Amino acid sequence: MSVLDDILDDPFHGAAFAAYVDEAALSEGQPCPERTRLRAYRYFEEVLAENNRRKELNREDA
Repeated sequence: MSVLDDILDDPFHGAAFAAYVDEAALSEGQPCPERTRLRAYRYFEEVLAENNRRKELNREDA
């Protein structure tokens, strides 16, 4: 696995990259840093919530 794969597998960095790409596509150019930051945090919170749901389901199955 490359260093880039390791970075993008990290939940925060993956969310930040996805937010940057999405904002760049929406703005058709250089994305707004503030909108990118807000989107990145929203994506990150969604990942954390999904991870917590999975952990809770695994606990209930055990």
